[in-house]
Amino acid sequence: MGLKPAFMRDVPADVPSMRKVLGPKLGKQYAANPNLARYAFVLKFPDGVVTGRAVAHALGKIPTPRGPTLLAGQHFTVEAMGLAKAAGCEVIAVHEFFWTDAAYADRFSDRPLKR
Repeated sequence: MGLKPAFMRDVPADVPSMRKVLGPKLGKQYAANPNLARYAFVLKFPDGVVTGRAVAHALGKIPTPRGPTLLAGQHFTVEAMGLAKAAGCEVIAVHEFFWTDAAYADRFSDRPLKR
């Protein structure tokens, strides 16, 4: 499943601003970074599982060098978290999700189509 994030630029890194930008569910997960005044980019993924492919695609759309970047979403696969950390991004997730991209794809490709 491809999830396209909402891109926001120059977002203050304080709690009230982040709760406004991220919404109530993801805003609860945010803890202010004392070493940071603003995020150059905040990428908010829609509800669902964010795969490594979705993170790579989204980060590819941001110019480099990009500055502090925050990725926010409900669930991130192991590969998605790895790509985000390798790119120096901070990540906010509602739940820990320990599936790989392949395991997630296998799990949901066997389902019969709803009609």
